[in-house]
Amino acid sequence: MTAEELYEKAKTHLEAEELEPAEEALSQAIELEPEWAEPWHTLGDLYLKQENYEEAMEAYEQAAALDEENAEYWNALGRVYGITRQVEEAKDAYQRAIKLDREAPAHWNGLGVLYFEGLGKPESGMQCFLRAEHLGKGRYAGNLFSAFAQLPPHPFFSYRIIRDYMPPEDHEKWKGYLRSTFETALPLAAYLNWLDKKQEQAGLPEARWHKLLGLANYYMGDPSVALEHLEKSQEQELDLMISYYQILACWDFLEPDAPYLEPALERAATFLPPEQSGWKFWQKKEEAPPLSAKDVEQCYYAGLIFVEHDEIEKALQCFERIERDFLPAAYQAFWCSEELVLAKKKKEKGEYLLAQEARRQQFAGGLAPIQADPQGAGFPDGLLRAVRYAELEEAIERLHMYAEFEGSPQEYEVQPPREQPAFYQLWQYLPEDWERMTALLVEGMEKEAFRGQVERYVKGEMSGSEEEE
Repeated sequence: MTAEELYEKAKTHLEAEELEPAEEALSQAIELEPEWAEPWHTLGDLYLKQENYEEAMEAYEQAAALDEENAEYWNALGRVYGITRQVEEAKDAYQRAIKLDREAPAHWNGLGVLYFEGLGKPESGMQCFLRAEHLGKGRYAGNLFSAFAQLPPHPFFSYRIIRDYMPPEDHEKWKGYLRSTFETALPLAAYLNWLDKKQEQAGLPEARWHKLLGLANYYMGDPSVALEHLEKSQEQELDLMISYYQILACWDFLEPDAPYLEPALERAATFLPPEQSGWKFWQKKEEAPPLSAKDVEQCYYAGLIFVEHDEIEKALQCFERIERDFLPAAYQAFWCSEELVLAKKKKEKGEYLLAQEARRQQFAGGLAPIQADPQGAGFPDGLLRAVRYAELEEAIERLHMYAEFEGSPQEYEVQPPREQPAFYQLWQYLPEDWERMTALLVEGMEKEAFRGQVERYVKGEMSGSEEEE
């Protein structure tokens, strides 16, 4: 028999769970054609099924050495390295598989498991699971459920995963997790749904509505859905704020950012002030022309895009251009000055910020929960205020440290951002408004079992402790 015939015979034995004759046929095929990678890989699978991990590892290593461009072989090698606690070797193998085939969810899932169980990096594991879910459409949702117990809330993402993938028989097992997800996700989900259904997108242009949905999903932990809405918004109206969040969403679930980053950097560069090459002190320095109110915000996001691209000097130029007209830019300029170790600039900008906040109290005191109006009035402003605060969190923390340790004539403290309520805690409702909005949300739910769980929660019938999970 030829090697090919022996290999087909081995596969027939494997399908019938006849492992010994399958192993014999594979060994004979390899003896005839030792440079053929596929029988080596199949032999590794057989040994793995038998829990003969050393033999599986040797077979997989042979397969990968013979066909270095086959992502499946590297994925299999990563799996057996992980089982045998060779975590660095496993990480390298999974990353090589991903480099060869970024669209295979199994590779991302395997790397995610390794980050959780072998490398002690659950946030990196969650990123991989986000990617596996996006590509595999729920095939690896079980690992996501296990991951949730170890991570901070991801409200919209958790809500969607439970709704779309959790089997009804698991609801009782996970009732504590369901309850915590509903507590964090339902207030904003119900409100967004109410606006969408009852007010035809609250009277907002479609581009702006998708922008708001994108921002809400991003800050509620579902970057893949956020990116879908941001793309729809950007198709209708070019906006550097959207470009900035497209980049962040890509990084959060490991989507290649080049399609968004390169055009964003090109547009951001148009907000840099004129170059001053050749300028001498006796010559008049060329000044940047004034910007419209809309372009002031675009200049701010141009600076943030440069920050994410690690071009802090360019970012500072954008922020300094508008810092007297737009307080968030003054915060970012203060942050940049510290990053670039510009002590004099940092002091000047810190004093300016403290003086402004003493007068206006725009960000220094944090955000109080917003009483959401079910008629939609003021909702976009409330959402955007919360987004803006989140963007400034690191700069506010540094201003807090500056005010506390470097002395200030101001008679107040800058609230540390860690004392700020989380994004999903910023919306509150009157009881009658909550009842009306959740009723509409439940009405549109297709899955009966999930709808029943939401109804139980809304009625206060969902009990049990988190320890059950």
